Amino acid sequence: MVSADRLVIEKLNRLIDDNLNNPAFSVDVICQMLGVSRSQLHRIVKEQKQLSTSLYIRRYRLEKAGNLLLDTDLRISEISDLVGIQNPQNFSTYFIEEYKVSPTEYRKQYQKAPQPAGSPPPQPAANPAIGAEAVLPPIPVSTKKKQWRPVIMAVLLLLLIGFSLYRWFFRPSVKTPDTSERSIAMLPFTRLGMTNDDPTSEAIMNEIHTSLLGFRNLKVISRSSSEKYLGTQKSIWQIGDELRVATVLRGSVLKTADQLQVKVEIMDTREDIRLWAHTYQSAYKNLFTLTEQIVRDVIRELNLTNSPSASEKLAHIRTHNLSAYNLFVQGKQLLVSRLEPDLMEARNRFDQALRLDSTFAEAYAQKAIACHLLIGSAKIDNPTLNRLTEENALKAIQFDPGNSSAYAVLGSLYYSTYQWQASANAYRIALQYNPNDAQTCHWFSLLMRTTGQLDEAVRYSTRAIALDPLHPVMMSAYISNCALSGRFGSARTGIEAGRGLFDKSFAFQLGIAYYWLAREEYTRAAACFRQMMVLNPDDRGQTPLLLYCEARRGDRQKAIQFLRGLTTATPRADYERAVVYAGLNQADSSLYYLTKAAGGGYFYRDTKVMPPFRQYHNNPVFKAVLRRFNLPEN
Repeated sequence: MVSADRLVIEKLNRLIDDNLNNPAFSVDVICQMLGVSRSQLHRIVKEQKQLSTSLYIRRYRLEKAGNLLLDTDLRISEISDLVGIQNPQNFSTYFIEEYKVSPTEYRKQYQKAPQPAGSPPPQPAANPAIGAEAVLPPIPVSTKKKQWRPVIMAVLLLLLIGFSLYRWFFRPSVKTPDTSERSIAMLPFTRLGMTNDDPTSEAIMNEIHTSLLGFRNLKVISRSSSEKYLGTQKSIWQIGDELRVATVLRGSVLKTADQLQVKVEIMDTREDIRLWAHTYQSAYKNLFTLTEQIVRDVIRELNLTNSPSASEKLAHIRTHNLSAYNLFVQGKQLLVSRLEPDLMEARNRFDQALRLDSTFAEAYAQKAIACHLLIGSAKIDNPTLNRLTEENALKAIQFDPGNSSAYAVLGSLYYSTYQWQASANAYRIALQYNPNDAQTCHWFSLLMRTTGQLDEAVRYSTRAIALDPLHPVMMSAYISNCALSGRFGSARTGIEAGRGLFDKSFAFQLGIAYYWLAREEYTRAAACFRQMMVLNPDDRGQTPLLLYCEARRGDRQKAIQFLRGLTTATPRADYERAVVYAGLNQADSSLYYLTKAAGGGYFYRDTKVMPPFRQYHNNPVFKAVLRRFNLPEN
């Protein structure tokens, strides 16, 4: 007689089959269709299969994928879609975890292994999803032709060695999240009873996220990545895998008149179960008291040390004036677009907040950031913007000596004005106070690249993409840093991780272009530079590198025509000439214009590590240019 629990498993299997290509087919939907609670289903699956519900569903999907790999000629991405795993990179990662080989190698082993006449077609591996031990599909052996056995045993041995080497050299550089790892992402809260411009929900999320950032033993995902899950239908385990976190925090905010109701819960991404949940009630005027209580409870549930620095940090950076705080939150939201009208309005909101509270440290820091992002504006000259950036950042530090935002923007300001050591000092202080700041890690990696410290550049950009994995600019910097330091395997891993996520990002294409440029694959690099310009036709800054690649691959005429048509007499134009002349192997002309550009005050910050100038590293003229901008010669 079949037990009731076994019947639930059978029904579950049928539901998965019926919804195999639906990535939004979540545990919550399954529970509704089965008529059981999440906890009841979790107990049944755990007892029957020794797996969490989400892992069971994943393994079931992978078993179906294994069948499709052997029975069809579909591409890997097509099979990934058919089994409901939209991201091919995640599909490959899950498959390697389950079968110890990549999908491609899994399919290839049958194409290479000898098939005796009359042997049955290869069958997919038995899978834990249906109750048996997971093994690779055995290579079929005809019982009538035992003379094949020594040959097949030798093939098996070679395959085993090959698979081991594959796993060693090509294993994913980013591991799936471990529940023992302290890591969290805060998903966008659901807004109830509020207009789109009401800052209440954003204020609560800002308070919680800011409070968690200061914990050195907790990895906190940047909101620029977690905000991409607004309105998502993805399951918790999908989000956990994509962001590489063990837990996610999510919630809802209901505002009625002057009352607030906030529901908050922490989810385990591996088991897809709720670890903790609580509902809070408060008057809107007590917003700060409410958020402080939520933060204390979250810190307790995550087993973090509730150090005084966490609560003191909020006290320093936050105002006690609710109207000023609302203006501040609105200003931060305006900064996101980076568009000049929004940046100007953001400055206005911060100024309004500061008129209500002249000691509001973080408002000064964010105003400094707005000024810095306006560099290049036609409305305010750069020297004035640099002065305003520094003044507001220092004002923030005056009221909050540990304000990481202020130190970070100072680091970026000093970097843009060629003050390398001052920039490094500011970044280090910023990361001391906020080790989870992805933007600062990214900026610091660029400084390390400029000064030729490529190992450090890779280290900080690795940290940046760990904290902000869905940011195309940070992924591009990581790929470029790895490529320029000769770590082509790591760069390639970054490229593969970004496929499907950043295909329409010109920054991502730039990273790939740098990869091929560093490998001296000039035809491929040129194609990527052209694609980047298609995606962002207003940015022609990489045209000299494109022509460098064209010249290096043999099409010198395009480079010569560019030089003839470049009549502008500016230091920037002289630098462009230096790059193109390097592609034409005219070192004297290249160094002449590089020196002329430097004499005019222009220095491209990656000059020291750029592939076009590698041949000049021991040249006294090139070293003199580096010295002019206080860069080490070696």
